Amino acid sequence: MSDLLSLSGLRTQFDTKRGAVKAVDGVDLTVEEGETVGLVGESGSGKSVTALSAMDLVDDPGDVVAGRVSLRSAALATDLAAEFDDAVVPYPFELVDAVRELVADLRSGQGGDLAGPELRGIATDLAAHDDPSDLAPALQTAADRLDDGTAQSVIADDLEDTLEDADNGFVYVDGAAREQLESGVDADEIAVEDGVIDLTDAPEEAMRKVRGSEMGMIFQDPMTSLNPAVTVGEQVAESLRLHQYGERKRDTWLNAVREILPSIRENEHDEEVMEDVVEILTEVGIPEATTRLEEYPHEFSGGMRQRVLIAIALACRPSLLIADEPTTALDVTIQAQILDLIDDLQEEFGMSVLMITHDLGVVAETCDRVAVMYAGEIVEEGPVEEIFSDPSHPYTYTLLESIPTEEKDRLTPIEGNVPDLIDMPDGCHFADRCPWAQPECREGEIPFRQHGPDDVDHRAKCLFNSFDKDEYGNDGVASATDHEIGEPLVELRKMRKYYQQEDGILDRFIDEQPSVKAVDGVSFDIHEGETLGLVGESGCGKSTAGRAILHLNRPTDGTVVFAGDNLGDLSKSELRERRKDMQMVFQDPMSSLDPRMTVGKTIMEPLKIHGLPETDPDVVTRADVSTAGISPDAVSVDVADNVDALLGSTDGETVVPVTVTVADGDVTVDVEGALGVTTDVTRDNGRITSVHVDISAGDSKRILRRRRVMQLLEEVGLDAGQYGRYPHELSGGQRQRVGIARALAVDPDFIVADEPVSALDVSVQAQIINLLEDLQDEFGLTYLFIAHDLSVVRHISDRVAVMYLGEIVEVADTDELFAEPKHPYTNALLSAIPEPDPLTATDDRTILKGDVPSPIDPPSGCHFRTRCPSIIPPEDLDIQQERYREVMFYRQRVEARDIDLEAAKERTPEETPSPRAVTDGGNDFAAALDAQFFDGPLSGRAREAVDESYRHLADGDWEAAEAALADTFESVCERTDPTLADGAHPAACHLFNPSE
Repeated sequence: MSDLLSLSGLRTQFDTKRGAVKAVDGVDLTVEEGETVGLVGESGSGKSVTALSAMDLVDDPGDVVAGRVSLRSAALATDLAAEFDDAVVPYPFELVDAVRELVADLRSGQGGDLAGPELRGIATDLAAHDDPSDLAPALQTAADRLDDGTAQSVIADDLEDTLEDADNGFVYVDGAAREQLESGVDADEIAVEDGVIDLTDAPEEAMRKVRGSEMGMIFQDPMTSLNPAVTVGEQVAESLRLHQYGERKRDTWLNAVREILPSIRENEHDEEVMEDVVEILTEVGIPEATTRLEEYPHEFSGGMRQRVLIAIALACRPSLLIADEPTTALDVTIQAQILDLIDDLQEEFGMSVLMITHDLGVVAETCDRVAVMYAGEIVEEGPVEEIFSDPSHPYTYTLLESIPTEEKDRLTPIEGNVPDLIDMPDGCHFADRCPWAQPECREGEIPFRQHGPDDVDHRAKCLFNSFDKDEYGNDGVASATDHEIGEPLVELRKMRKYYQQEDGILDRFIDEQPSVKAVDGVSFDIHEGETLGLVGESGCGKSTAGRAILHLNRPTDGTVVFAGDNLGDLSKSELRERRKDMQMVFQDPMSSLDPRMTVGKTIMEPLKIHGLPETDPDVVTRADVSTAGISPDAVSVDVADNVDALLGSTDGETVVPVTVTVADGDVTVDVEGALGVTTDVTRDNGRITSVHVDISAGDSKRILRRRRVMQLLEEVGLDAGQYGRYPHELSGGQRQRVGIARALAVDPDFIVADEPVSALDVSVQAQIINLLEDLQDEFGLTYLFIAHDLSVVRHISDRVAVMYLGEIVEVADTDELFAEPKHPYTNALLSAIPEPDPLTATDDRTILKGDVPSPIDPPSGCHFRTRCPSIIPPEDLDIQQERYREVMFYRQRVEARDIDLEAAKERTPEETPSPRAVTDGGNDFAAALDAQFFDGPLSGRAREAVDESYRHLADGDWEAAEAALADTFESVCERTDPTLADGAHPAACHLFNPSE
């Protein structure tokens, strides 16, 4: 199989005041036709810049300074050769590429004794081709000079200049096509069998033809990637007009105005374009595409916006799709939908995919081959099964070890951060973080080594063929779940939080709108010392519930009892005092920290607000002294009364461990905590005879607070030197540690952690999870841990509560919930978790269809019934479960009036393959609807009721169609609200709690 995309020696740099940032530093990567290649690594490793460089989309001050990017496409080569003068290079691509590889080897000093013979061999091959730039003699001369001892780097420079003169075009075609061109045949009359485009030499006008037509890209955040002022249909149509219908116009102000104002736009192909737009939107799973063309991005859910981006990328049927973190911002259920969609479209269109992600579970499930990137370099590459079963670079191995799994009691994070890419040290870029690094790892260029079987291309950029994996992760692996759990600390009973819809104050009196039921009657307990995980999709009310519990947003109804106090009964001042015991760690550390405040001021702020730290005059303070090199009788220690403000007290006493060491005439005093130490040493003829130590928390409130902040920095694993830094000077993990330190500052008992690791890389995520567990063990904290990553929840939580559309649908101990989930929604969530194992079967995965309904008007009965794969049919109706689910989806569309009846009437029988033949009693309209909504045949009463609804729809009578369906198919799930019963593992589902 031939390479579709090839990156060779690619280097991209960004010029800054501090120097050149080497974001991509010598990357070699290929993507074969029909293949999916994963590009993984931590944030800042260069993944996205690599993709942007391949498409020539790097903005200033960035620049591709070296290397080549080539794309194989015979059709595109034909078009470009006909459109651009002198575009075709008069040499075979393979020959020029071979010379470039030799130049790279010579420049790195690895040409050896084989470079000369290889150059002569290429010169001999050129004898059979036209050689207008006299490349063959130049290669022969270079080989002779190598034999004479000329430096390899000098030969490399000369050969590179020769190549620049020889390949002054950017399109390579096969020999037959090249001969026709040389004989004077016009380029547009030539049939190119094999063509390669050198994207690094292609002019911008040519690159515009490449992007969209042959290379499509899905960007990470659909909300920022889509234009909020342009309809979805028009944004998809733009790519079609440019690449399929030849409507590219010159860049002028007049044409820009025409694009902005559709009323004066002159498009002769509007009808054809919109037909294609409807087709591609339908293919990516957007229902009733015809009726949604005029909607704007904000009217789509997150999953649907991502589908629109996929539609834009695939509109012109590109041969290569670059997916840059396509599921990072999505819930696990929507992620499963999108990955399944990309897989189906790849199979349908036969395209290749470059999947950029930091989620190793996504890579394991979707990719054929994996390239692991670190600090601008690819450090390991190979088949996905090989990489996951036998990682051969320490970075790959430590990344995999950072993933939360069922077997791990404690995660092993990668210490440190991705290095500064401006002034990279020699040798392996990972050496400073590598547990197995040796002195030779920091010297010279690190070569690639082959690993695994001889017939497998698995290479790693490491000096060692193997490393002792048993040495890694053995420190502090005690189970994090062995902590004592006490009585309920937080008790919720029927807590509700509704938001009124109103644009202005008059709306409250003029036109009352229905409330947004963000949290709708939630009841559960959180026990002292436990971690309760709260999971669910975005929009289900998790974060709102967390804020309502803390009364940051007061609940609309219900009660929240904390440590025996009903928070709703407390006055403003009493609630403020209570907040010292309840704190929150927010989801996005960058937006939750004030960019104008240093780390020290940020952590000190709650201390000032609550007048902390405080000292208790009734607490007795003393020192627990140990000595070395001096008699204990010669050491005296005075402890100030205020040290309990930093160290706390036990049974009315604060004990300060103090170690006094005398060695070589010097005295060293070690004290626990950020306490102030003053030492008075007495000497007799140079010999130390006595030592007196004074220990204090500080003489002023300012000093006391500063020392408390220093103590907190140490507790969350930050250096004292970061006290004066600003948020933008910290990494994502460091910023989250600052948020945790701020929450700990007031010594709380209970912390709501709202998605504290969702924005972090897997290695940094492991650090934060371990930190939260350590702090819980040390301070006896209680957590409400809100997340949508169930693998993280499984690792850290004692119990899990599952939330859907404002309601709790299931609660259980973590192990029991994952082993035996009851509620169909919980089953779907667990089924959608990507497994970091490429051998895991995913055929039985439950892919939920549709989005979470609006909390303004939630479905009657069970809120999950509109998406539930196990919805209960009427007892007297004989119908398969799969068909009943399809019927209920069809009912929902009828009730919402969300079916394009005119489009269904216009479809021909050939366009609508139906489970039921028209000759068996159907008609074209019925067959079209059958094909749209049903994957299998209906029979009996179900068939009759659906056919009756079709007849009503054909007459435009929506209400009659709705009634016909309701009479036959109404479920207990829509008539009655399921209840969450008491017990160790309740589930709000009629399958387990029959109410009729």
